[in-house]
Amino acid sequence: MKYIPCMITIGNFICGLLAIHSLLFHNPSEAVFFIFVGMFLDFFDGMAARKLNAVSDIGKELDSFADLITFGVAPGMFAYNVALHTIPFIGILCTLAYCICGAIRLSKFNIHQSDYPTFIGMPIPLAGICLVILSFMNNPIVLALGICELSYLMVSNIKFPHFKRITVENTVVRRWK
Repeated sequence: MKYIPCMITIGNFICGLLAIHSLLFHNPSEAVFFIFVGMFLDFFDGMAARKLNAVSDIGKELDSFADLITFGVAPGMFAYNVALHTIPFIGILCTLAYCICGAIRLSKFNIHQSDYPTFIGMPIPLAGICLVILSFMNNPIVLALGICELSYLMVSNIKFPHFKRITVENTVVRRWK
């Protein structure tokens, strides 16, 4: 039972890899599908870990690796594949900046923020979903500006709310994280 949350996280990781694979073979709609399935799995891995009392440092690190692939690299490649390739130099710089900021954001979270009542900086799953949606505009300039804004928001000190249910003395309490 204690391995179930990690298996869900690995499912998220696999979805990110399959999204990238889909992009390499020019199937962006399949990539979007895998990113959204990864989001679904990412939502449930932490919940499963808390319910099964299987929260671990390994699970936390594995979750960050999976999130970097599914919500960092895959959406960045998706944005480049859909529109940013038409502005090659700027497009690749924006894509790289997004992926780097995602990695920094996850590193900061693991070291400093995992027990805070709010997220400091935009969570990478939210940024990844926003980037996928923004990519559907199919406007490279708007997308370049949007990806830069999302990159900034991930590493900013702006607080983002997080609803997490925890049990304290047999009472369910909502906590902002």
